[in-house]
Amino acid sequence: MADTDRKGLVVLAYSGGLDTSCILVWLKEQGYEVVAYLANVGQDEDFEAIRAKALKFGATKMVIPDLKKEFVEEFIWPAVQANAVYEDRYLLGTALARPLIAREMVKVAKEVGASYVAHGATGKGNDQIRFELGAYALHPTIKILSPWRLPEFYNRFQGRDDLFEYARVNGIPLPVTKSNPWSMDANMMHVSYESGVPECEFTRFCIKKSQESVEGKVTLKIYKGGVYILARESPSSLYNDELVSMNVQGEYDPTDAGGFIKINALRLREYCRLRENSS
Repeated sequence: MADTDRKGLVVLAYSGGLDTSCILVWLKEQGYEVVAYLANVGQDEDFEAIRAKALKFGATKMVIPDLKKEFVEEFIWPAVQANAVYEDRYLLGTALARPLIAREMVKVAKEVGASYVAHGATGKGNDQIRFELGAYALHPTIKILSPWRLPEFYNRFQGRDDLFEYARVNGIPLPVTKSNPWSMDANMMHVSYESGVPECEFTRFCIKKSQESVEGKVTLKIYKGGVYILARESPSSLYNDELVSMNVQGEYDPTDAGGFIKINALRLREYCRLRENSS
């Protein structure tokens, strides 16, 4: 492929499973140069076999940082201290690891000079949000490729059966089969089974971190036992005149609102459909 056809360098969060194994080859087909990235958060993996597979199928390099110490000290222990259990049963193992994985992915992107990061998360789940919010928070100008939200990808691959066929045609070895398609997401704290047993997940919320930048002044009115906030002022305020202005576009893209509205409208449209079907 000529240099003029290349679209840029992308860091792909790569596990060697069905989705990312196929996405790596697909990204190469689209003209991207790919650096594969896999975080070692204590999962039982043959990391060298995954490295060899990524390089064989087109990755320029494979980066596998050891993040076990950070995972325990910065994520697991605070979760234990906060008794972070979702619905009295789910220990947030997968959710806890994602911000750390995203943080290191952004670090790798900066080190290699990548314009993009990519992941294999479904367009219907929580992981896409965890990866992408983490990436945008740490690298506001990064571009994100989420293949399962790109029409050119999901129109070609309607589901896992199409990925299995794509892997067969391209000679990509897989750790799963059509008869046993369940994928595992594991780390030193937790194992979850995806596409098999449904799991409840919840995004990590760190109270201590949320208070680090709280500063400024609040003007109050106290009257007959009531407290009323009249004004707030802070040097670290997120308020941006250009962003909220009706006269200046700022960095807000109005077309983004369409996706947000459609997502929030799903429940309303489904409710309407159910009512029509029952009438």
